[in-house]
Amino acid sequence: MKKKMKVLSPGRVNLIGEHTDYTHGYVMPVAIDLYTKIQGEKSEDVELYSEVFNETKRFQLNKLVKENSWIDYAKGIYKILFERNFNPKGIKGKVGGNLPISSGLSSSASFELAIIYSLNELYSLKISRKEMALLSQKAENEFVGVPCGIMDQFVVALGKENNAIFIDTETLNYEYVPIPEDVQIIVFHTGIKRELASSAYAERRRITEEVLKKLGKNSSKYVNEEELENFPEIHKKRFSYVIRENRRVERAKEELKNNNIETFGKILVEAHWDIAKNYEVSCEELDFFVKKAVEYGAYGARLTGAGFGGAAIAVADKESAKTIAEKIFVEYSKRFSWKAKYLLVKASEGVNKY
Repeated sequence: MKKKMKVLSPGRVNLIGEHTDYTHGYVMPVAIDLYTKIQGEKSEDVELYSEVFNETKRFQLNKLVKENSWIDYAKGIYKILFERNFNPKGIKGKVGGNLPISSGLSSSASFELAIIYSLNELYSLKISRKEMALLSQKAENEFVGVPCGIMDQFVVALGKENNAIFIDTETLNYEYVPIPEDVQIIVFHTGIKRELASSAYAERRRITEEVLKKLGKNSSKYVNEEELENFPEIHKKRFSYVIRENRRVERAKEELKNNNIETFGKILVEAHWDIAKNYEVSCEELDFFVKKAVEYGAYGARLTGAGFGGAAIAVADKESAKTIAEKIFVEYSKRFSWKAKYLLVKASEGVNKY
């Protein structure tokens, strides 16, 4: 009888620290209780059925050719593992779960970690969680071709129930930060798929990398605004935001640790309007959600993920969160034609068997 592997891999929302990870700055995400599920067993080659796409994809391990579909994330994992002299065989099974795709909740990192964790268990590869995160990021960067930072994979691999995780993305040192039990995270998906995000994301990343290279620094943590004086205006505008955001993540961590939720919420709002104005990755719909969330009693709100649509979060009291979310949903649906939805989520464990 073949060993069946059942794996649950969470999505994530980033509480604060947006567009800082690819400059080796600070971030503070949470793994959330929406999951990619894989049920699989050992096989010679790979055969995976996706419940979301209602299709089966197959490939041989000696033919890892990109095909611009969801299966590329699995192919990328295999390619990176083979390059590192891990030599797992195939997997046959199905992929499902309740984590929505293309919604800013990191379904790609969730799927990558589900695959690598499954292979790690099925074939006793003995890869640590931190290394699984790094290999998954490498697969997405080099095989899929998405220049993401380490944050998504890291929190999916190392998330902890009822905790955010403060990560220094330069050193990969991290610290768990408890989230008070009476606090609820609201995720609001605008219904806008982020078509613009990839090219605009690459442009933001290019600018920040140019600044770091010219200054001879490895991380945005070591840059202050005075050092940007001789850069073009657009470089100043973009990188100044990153500098301020790093400081905010540090402040937000301390406020959350000290249970100062009101101050924590204000930092989130400040972060949103800074990224909207100076990094220019927000949109009318995300701004609408943030304004309404605060108006209806949330402690704070901001866009989460790359921006240009996708998702936003709010932090509110547990007993009022559903009411706040529902009121915004009703108003949003009258104002915009996008098919929005909201989810009440909590901080979850990282990828695991179930």
